[in-house]
Amino acid sequence: MIYVSSACIAKKKIGEVIDTYVQNGIKEIELSGGTQYYPDIERDLSEKQKKYGLQYACHAYFPPAQEDFVVNLASCNDKIYDQSREHYRRCIGLLTRLGCETLSVHAGFLVEINSEEIGKSINSAIVYDKREAYDRFCSAYKELVAEAQKANIRVYLENNVLSAKNFRNFGQENYFMMTDWQSICEMREKLDFNLLLDIGHLYVSSRTLNLDYKHQVQMLQDQVEWIHVSDNDGIADQHLPLKEDSYIVWALRYLKYKRPEINLTLETTGNVQGILSSYRIVQNVGK
Repeated sequence: MIYVSSACIAKKKIGEVIDTYVQNGIKEIELSGGTQYYPDIERDLSEKQKKYGLQYACHAYFPPAQEDFVVNLASCNDKIYDQSREHYRRCIGLLTRLGCETLSVHAGFLVEINSEEIGKSINSAIVYDKREAYDRFCSAYKELVAEAQKANIRVYLENNVLSAKNFRNFGQENYFMMTDWQSICEMREKLDFNLLLDIGHLYVSSRTLNLDYKHQVQMLQDQVEWIHVSDNDGIADQHLPLKEDSYIVWALRYLKYKRPEINLTLETTGNVQGILSSYRIVQNVGK
């Protein structure tokens, strides 16, 4: 199944995103970041789901918090850590009421990030103790999965992206969990999880770390259980429309050939025409 992320178009309310998608024939929607909190958000989701026969998945930053913060289950800041755990408890409650059975979360960050920096250049002076951050992340993730299982919700864990600029900012240190095959395998030694592979993230991280992207994809192929896809220049995670001849579309074709049953989410940002063009490329993969 092909989902389209709600973050693909810029709207304040999730209801406005859904209306735009439905008008353009999109009914499988991944609820994600980019929209704002408003009191009627759950009513909108429920009413539109029933009216249009929508299928929801949920990712990371949804539902939007009333007060912005960066969700990080690896945070060594007690306030952020508790806020992050509470965010997912709220999320599971919402998904249960909507009958949504899929939730994906980000691997943790070893630095403190503010909401203006997410997906951009990070200049944090606060670096967490690695062992404590991993312990906190694994504990919170297990807690999250246990709660989700009670509600018949399947949880996926997404790889992070390490951009060239952030690698330089951090003095050639990698302060993100799960950016490449090796660090994904290292997390596998600590934690049992379902891998959501963002192949755009992997492309940027591979270029930053001077790794062979195609080889990274091939080594991860048996672990992948969901895919996120958007294009970029290999320097930053840009969420560009897909191009037929890009490395990222090659990876999508390769993984779908090996594992045609895998669900995926389109995360390209911009106008509706660009989203639909990318959607057609995804539809034709494997044909």
